[in-house]
Amino acid sequence: MKVFVYEHITSGTLINESLPASLAREGNEMLAAVVHDMALLTNIELSILRDFRLGQLLDIVAHPHHQCLIIDNDISFHQHFTQSIKQADAVLIIAPETDGLLQNLQQSVLNQGKQLLGCQPIATQICTDKIACYQQLASNNVLTPHTIAGSDWLLNTFDSSSGFVVKPRDGAGCLDTLFFADNSGVTAYLRSSYINVEQTIVQPYIEGKPLSLSLLCDDKTSRVLAINQQHIQLDDGQLSFHGCSVNGVEEAQFSMTQATAIAQHTHSAISGLWGFIGIDLIVTDNQAYVVDINPRLTTSYVALHQSLSLNPAQLLLTMMEQGLAALPSFSQRHAIEIII
Repeated sequence: MKVFVYEHITSGTLINESLPASLAREGNEMLAAVVHDMALLTNIELSILRDFRLGQLLDIVAHPHHQCLIIDNDISFHQHFTQSIKQADAVLIIAPETDGLLQNLQQSVLNQGKQLLGCQPIATQICTDKIACYQQLASNNVLTPHTIAGSDWLLNTFDSSSGFVVKPRDGAGCLDTLFFADNSGVTAYLRSSYINVEQTIVQPYIEGKPLSLSLLCDDKTSRVLAINQQHIQLDDGQLSFHGCSVNGVEEAQFSMTQATAIAQHTHSAISGLWGFIGIDLIVTDNQAYVVDINPRLTTSYVALHQSLSLNPAQLLLTMMEQGLAALPSFSQRHAIEIII
């Protein structure tokens, strides 16, 4: 089977821009992990696109049946991107949701009649729009923070004794995620001339432990691969992500039973979630809030193979062919640290 693995930041699509160092590093680590896992499988021919400013991936170079297409200009990117999808049997996309990017890439794969190793675009559209996602989750009784558009806040604020989070409506990760201690700070920020209040959301800040779930989903159900401790820092009003401890959460802190219940409930609430999925949580003493759903592979993938002592790429392809029920049980889970 020919598999095209597309990682957006490192692909060469930004050939006319400076590579964002942090995003390029994170994307490169995810791509390298997926390529390594795929390269271990028999009967798989891999192809990737690679920005010429980045070094080669040894798992591609060392294998005569794998292909790394070097991109050094816009024309070559578009030609190789289109051709790679046409030549592939299946495509796995790693890209941010912002500005509809991930959704559009997924749709381009389906338009070519190829197997998409990821979510349906309609599910990605819901997860990308944080207001639509909030409404979908809340209507299905999934506990999630109250979320409104900045434009609605300016008409009618709400109270939160612990403060507020303000971030882009379609942002990925902690991108431009701000903390304000009181209503007046939120209002002053939203009234700034450069803020698009329709594309900005306000949520109450919830004090608790930032965790995430790494899931593998098919059309019917989901399986929790990892419960992760997220490393989130708050500095000068800015929240930032600095990595995670994959399967680094003690059972007494948050159990696999709790994680599985949230995963199943969330999967049922949003039709079209498939493949590797991430769910960001805030866990308090007695409740767990679903903060974000990442309709794609996330940074935690980098340590999944080592943590599970199983190949996640093999799990994905087995699920594609036989369904989630065909996967083995995960008898081992080791805590593995990822630093970003």
